[in-house]
Amino acid sequence: MDSVMNYAKEAATFFGEAGADWRFTPGVTPFSSTWIPVSTVLGYFLLIHFLQQKMELKKPFQMRGLLIAHNAFLCLASLGLFIWLLGTIIYRTFDQDANAHYLLCSEKMHNNGSLHIIYWLNNLTKYWELLDTVFLVLRKKPVLFLHEYHHGATLLLTWSQQKEHSTVQWVPILLNLGVHIVMYYYYTLSAAKIHVWWKKYLTTLQIVQFVVGVGACSYCYGKYLLNGFDYSLCYGTDAGAVTGIAILVSYLLLFVRFYFQTYTAKGSKQKVN
Repeated sequence: MDSVMNYAKEAATFFGEAGADWRFTPGVTPFSSTWIPVSTVLGYFLLIHFLQQKMELKKPFQMRGLLIAHNAFLCLASLGLFIWLLGTIIYRTFDQDANAHYLLCSEKMHNNGSLHIIYWLNNLTKYWELLDTVFLVLRKKPVLFLHEYHHGATLLLTWSQQKEHSTVQWVPILLNLGVHIVMYYYYTLSAAKIHVWWKKYLTTLQIVQFVVGVGACSYCYGKYLLNGFDYSLCYGTDAGAVTGIAILVSYLLLFVRFYFQTYTAKGSKQKVN
């Protein structure tokens, strides 16, 4: 048992110290300037609606192999970042003998190169994930507002939380990476024409991540507000906190609505029939 614990600590130390000197610097780090994510998201919305018009009279593209490769890559990328982030959090917990408040609110916790580079790499994956929507349009599949909004807003959210020094951002990012491992595994199987029965539970998992994410972010912003707007008690900015909570709450409401429309309403109709 001791050898297992030692191995776990060594692994956590490896992940916790990897990239320790790296820092995200707005306007200097690649893809950190405001115009890049903003123009990308605007271009994304315009491109999707342009492609939808162009595809009206065309046959859907068959891209089974490309979809399998695309989704498998994002599944593995999410897995790699999840392991790295989890290892870093475990390392910071033991190295600093940290409690939950320290992990969620401490400036020292945030100013860690390993976390900075993970956050940055996670943001880069959001650019790649925009292809999800492009592939839907090229296959003439319906694009829900939830899907389009979520992809665009998440790219902006992950960029803005770095820019605004949000200490708590590791919580929604870790949860999101965990969900994306499962989600893109599901998409990979679906692209390979393998039946998956647990899609409903994937939506439930997505809702749970937003509930936990909103709770963690609200705790941090609440600490800041209730203690006289003291940043030393919970590091970050008003803009980062308000933006983060607002977007996560919007996700939660939209996913709950989708769940009831897709599963509850469908179940009620089947019972009536």
